[in-house]
Amino acid sequence: REEQASMLLLAALAGENALLFGPPGTGKSLLARRLKDCFAEGQYFEYLLTKFSAPEDLFGPISLKALEQDRYERIHVRHLPSAQIGFLDETFKANSAILNSLLTILNEREFDTGSGRVPTNLRSVVGASNELPREPELMALYDRFIVRLAVGRLNDDDLLRMLSSQAATAGLKPTELATYQLTAADLKTIQD
Repeated sequence: REEQASMLLLAALAGENALLFGPPGTGKSLLARRLKDCFAEGQYFEYLLTKFSAPEDLFGPISLKALEQDRYERIHVRHLPSAQIGFLDETFKANSAILNSLLTILNEREFDTGSGRVPTNLRSVVGASNELPREPELMALYDRFIVRLAVGRLNDDDLLRMLSSQAATAGLKPTELATYQLTAADLKTIQD
């Protein structure tokens, strides 16, 4: 998975979104979760989308205090708009209410919260799917994922190498892992 991991990190460093597609059980979710570990700061948000997912699941609940003042605003703390790295599993299975809201977040990195648009903290959103979309209404969302990576099944040799690699890092302490994480200063240097 070195190629996919490298491309996910490159996408995040460039501030782009990435799509992982392939059969179930090939490590798409693990790759996205490992991407978040590359960064020392920032929140991570993960959600498995279905046709029954509600906008509140991704964007946060409606603020009752704001409603009392005739404002429609969301409390998006601990949800996708406040995350630095987002992972949306089964990306193309969401309903139209979610898909339409995602377009602005993925492209402009802004979020419509009722009273206006607010900037998000998103560096990258990783989408995962078992298949590529065929429906015309999903093509705009598909276009928002600049980096697209196939994730296939591992052969026996690659699987053994991966398991050996995981065993080697399993004993690392959190302080040792932190030495490999990018800080805000690192990101600024890379971007400059």
